[in-house]
Amino acid sequence: MTDPMSALAMAGATTIVVAMATSAWEGARERVVEVFRRSGDDGAAAIEAQLDGDARLVADEEDADGARQDLLRPWARRLAALLREHPEATEELRRAVEEVAAGLPRTAQHWTQNVTAHGSGTAFGAQGPGSSVHIHRGGTSEDGPRR
Repeated sequence: MTDPMSALAMAGATTIVVAMATSAWEGARERVVEVFRRSGDDGAAAIEAQLDGDARLVADEEDADGARQDLLRPWARRLAALLREHPEATEELRRAVEEVAAGLPRTAQHWTQNVTAHGSGTAFGAQGPGSSVHIHRGGTSEDGPRR
């Protein structure tokens, strides 16, 4: 998968879990299910069940933000797998992220993300609708850290 697709998958995951247990959840849930319909009816049904279970977890959890953090990676992986299998879903996912993010309560639209690359690794970060991708490279050179 290309790096912009990874960034989109993470932006999608962030938007999905931020929407859980908010007034924007029902619309967000429907948009996500629409995107996953490319996987067939069985795949969409499985996603619906996962979304419902994860939303209940966030709603019932005393530390809702902690539960959301725990759910980010699995949703990023699901979205990344969908984009690998169906790269034509890229624009549909991008539009869904923008629509859902626009419908979030104003307090849920403030996100913080820390992206760090270690060793000679590369890390990518993106947030919210219209995201730009920020690339961070680990390691150092004689002139100092690489950017």
